[in-house]
Amino acid sequence: MVKLIKAGFRKDRTIMAVFLMIIFISTFLLHTGMLASMYPRLFDEYADEQHPADYIIWTTADNGSIDTALAECNGVKCYATEDMVNIPVFKFTTSRCSKERAQSGWFVQRLGDNVGYETFVFDKRNDNIGEKRIYINTYIAAANDLCIGDKMSLDTPYGKFEYYIAGIYQHLIMGNSYYYESALLDETSFRELQEAAGKSDSGKMHLVFAFAEDGADIEDEMEAALLQLRGDGSTYANGHGIELSRSGYTVVVNILAGFIAAFAVIIMAICFIMIVFTINNNISRDIINIGALRSVGHTVRQIRAALTAEFVILGAVGSLAGMILSYAIYPAMEKMFIRELCGIIWKERFYPGISLGMLAGVLLMTAAVAMFSTMKIKKLQPVTALRFGLRSNSFKKNHFPLSETRGKLNFLLALKSSMQNMGQNIVIFFMITAVAFVTQFSGLLFYNTRVDITNFQRMIQGDAPDAYVYLKDDSYESACRVIDVLSKVDGVSEAYGLFSVEATVGDDDVTLIYVTDPDCVYCGVYEGEIMREDNEVVIGSSVAESLGVGVGDEITVGYGENSRRYLITGLQQSVMNTRLYMTDKAAQALGVDTRYNRIRVRVTDATDKRVEEVLGRINSLDDDAITETKNYYREQRSSENVPVYAVGFIVLIMIILSVATVLLVIRLLLKAVFIRKEREFGIKKAVGFTSTQLRYQLSLSLMPTTIIAAITGSVAGYILLNPLFTLILGGYGIRNANLLLQPFLIPITAISVTLLVFAVSFIMSGRMKKLSAYKLIQE
Repeated sequence: MVKLIKAGFRKDRTIMAVFLMIIFISTFLLHTGMLASMYPRLFDEYADEQHPADYIIWTTADNGSIDTALAECNGVKCYATEDMVNIPVFKFTTSRCSKERAQSGWFVQRLGDNVGYETFVFDKRNDNIGEKRIYINTYIAAANDLCIGDKMSLDTPYGKFEYYIAGIYQHLIMGNSYYYESALLDETSFRELQEAAGKSDSGKMHLVFAFAEDGADIEDEMEAALLQLRGDGSTYANGHGIELSRSGYTVVVNILAGFIAAFAVIIMAICFIMIVFTINNNISRDIINIGALRSVGHTVRQIRAALTAEFVILGAVGSLAGMILSYAIYPAMEKMFIRELCGIIWKERFYPGISLGMLAGVLLMTAAVAMFSTMKIKKLQPVTALRFGLRSNSFKKNHFPLSETRGKLNFLLALKSSMQNMGQNIVIFFMITAVAFVTQFSGLLFYNTRVDITNFQRMIQGDAPDAYVYLKDDSYESACRVIDVLSKVDGVSEAYGLFSVEATVGDDDVTLIYVTDPDCVYCGVYEGEIMREDNEVVIGSSVAESLGVGVGDEITVGYGENSRRYLITGLQQSVMNTRLYMTDKAAQALGVDTRYNRIRVRVTDATDKRVEEVLGRINSLDDDAITETKNYYREQRSSENVPVYAVGFIVLIMIILSVATVLLVIRLLLKAVFIRKEREFGIKKAVGFTSTQLRYQLSLSLMPTTIIAAITGSVAGYILLNPLFTLILGGYGIRNANLLLQPFLIPITAISVTLLVFAVSFIMSGRMKKLSAYKLIQE
């Protein structure tokens, strides 16, 4: 049997090489996607090693009030209260980059204080850099390309400061774009910043890190402590648990993993279709040789095992190569953009559950498909194979008889050839359909992540304005006054406030988002409508499913010791779907001290230039209440919008790989077709057809099936984009994906795939010119 396997490899070197490349691409992608799905487990491993706080509170309350609020919290093993300076927004430059960049939401602590860990570890550190030292978390470093030794110049609301980066550390609570970001300063630098921030009402704050007893759930206790700290509303206090951090850190990278894995599965399906096609072609071509092997003593089982072993061996080699490349490249990918998605440092090691499990799965599927494809020779007798092949008689209909059909000879012969190979046409149809589907799917994703990111961005991150206006005074009255002023600025279509606090609905913790004007907010309502009255709410899909409620039902929302009933008017979807939306008046009735540290602005017919012009008008207002503005429209469409940028980058890679896959599939397809028809081409060449005519016939014979398949795959990709997207993101709260669909991509994809098949088939069949009729017939 070993000789049979070697003979098969020698005879089908080109086809086997193409199959090897495609299985290599698909396993590389699938393995990479599975590695990317490991971050929730990595988060848990780091948490077990370093023991971060179970709950964090940031507040303007003094130490005595904090001790009083936490004194009776059951389940709290211990807690640490530390000084902190909140820098809500600032701009900075570095010694390696003079371009001014914006940052927001930094919680700065003193080096040496408790930063929320029982065991705190630096990834990199060098205290001999300079006198004024800053230590940043891995997310900040990765997102801004910062290194040890860089000099940072910060322009903050409290003044201008310069520091040298002396350390980088991972923070599992305050080290991601979805939450506030941790930074540390040396003693002298921190005291200087703290004194400068002392003039601000919300600059000097305290951080409280609460550690729970083993197995204790302290969420409710901490919510009660938050309410007590807020008191009559004069004290600011907010917080969240580590589970919310875990979700925010890993959700986007898990979506990325889903994209990669889905694309890999489609390519893997193409591989299995290729196995069926190749084995059927080989059996038809070598049927007499199979009969000869049977007649000299080889059993059907041995022949089938040899045919199957060829693909299993290639599957093993391709899979191992793909996994090795995945292990080699993934650390670079992680440092390039994945770390700035999640802020978690990748552990470079062998993951046996992923690698061995995937290898076993690929080999088993390959063996099963190959064995299934060889079933047609199971009952084949040697004499029948040697005399007649698979069929002893041919009852094929004579399609397009030349004596009765008008038209050019080459075109008619191509049509006859196409109609006489229905089995081959079926396999070609599925292969080209899969190729067109991948092309259309990738094209639509590229459009949604690179051309018009509006809907995709909203599903990932929720409401997104064109600009932010930051306020010196975050009180409700001040925010309302500024909104009125901004609404009158030329070019501003909407100005509104949106902020959040933590609340409860039943036993579920939710993020309560209150807004000044519900009609301005996009919250992804997929069923029902936005809330408008002060007794109405919109809730996230996960919350609705957990409670078993829907539109028209009432729920009780709790905030500290207060609770009120609200009518559900809509269900909301986004990646961050444990949300509850209500008006700010409704939140005030619940006891929430509604504050807005920034106002969201939308610009009429927004472009980067128009947003800049509007922000220029806002800055010229000379309103003391406005401290800073940000062009968020530009940030959304740049590499600074890390989640969208990362997915767009992966989509771009997928498009490149899909083009490579298309070319490889067409190469294999044409090679197999040529081998199947080489005797027919030899006869035609012997009776006077030129090589060019035969090449046209070959290319044209593929066109009917290719055109139908290309249209089918393009339409399927168009129709199934949102359902597949919903399936991939269903676990993250997306119930009805609404990515932008562009109908013009259907004809573009169908025409492109069809022309590609024709062009490549014509070019690849050029070797026919070098072969004589005798060689085509006999060899």
